Amino acid sequence: MQLLPKDGTGNFRAVAGAISALAALYYQKLALKGYSLLLEDVETAFIEEVKRYAGWQSLTCQKSAAAPIEVDGKLVLEAFEWVIIESCVKANCDLIQASLVEASRSMGGDGFGMTVSEAEQAYEAEKEKMPKNAFVQPPFSFKTLGGQ
Repeated sequence: MQLLPKDGTGNFRAVAGAISALAALYYQKLALKGYSLLLEDVETAFIEEVKRYAGWQSLTCQKSAAAPIEVDGKLVLEAFEWVIIESCVKANCDLIQASLVEASRSMGGDGFGMTVSEAEQAYEAEKEKMPKNAFVQPPFSFKTLGGQ
């Protein structure tokens, strides 16, 4: 993450980083928890959730773009975008993990963690929150013409 100085408008920015870098960090965190996901699974979940977010709010990188932007591992997210997207990424990864564990149970393995049903419910709940969290409108005011 990069914390940038004030820009020309007097605002501070924080850049979270490229999707591939964020996915790699998140993958390490999940691996420490015992998840059996691949890095590609985590990056795919990131890309899926960034696309979902873009359906509700434009990404900061779009505001200065002159050409179409591909949503891939090279796309850079601002910190506020990552904070909104993270809960859906987590729920998506939980669902993938639950599916893997359930599949291993069918082959005689021991199960642990959430069931697929629980993970699906949690994921749906997070997806429902995203539009509310993504909608950001700066405050505005207007003047009236006296008592007219």
